[in-house]
Amino acid sequence: MINSRVIHLDADPPLDEAVRRVRADFLEMPGLQVTLPQAARLWAFDVVFCGDVFDALVEDRFLVRSRDTFVRAEGRA
Repeated sequence: MINSRVIHLDADPPLDEAVRRVRADFLEMPGLQVTLPQAARLWAFDVVFCGDVFDALVEDRFLVRSRDTFVRAEGRA
């Protein structure tokens, strides 16, 4: 019998999991500043998905965007 399950190793994780992962990394690396393309490479996300992750973190006021760079909002843990 052939196993019909297909595993996509390069698939992006669920959005909420990705948001938690990125938040944790920003907390572990004070002063981290990344552009969206850099972030997509760093976390191995599709650029569009990475934009969704960062949009969620900006909406939550955990990150702020300054021109093309994302940084942690002051005083946010």
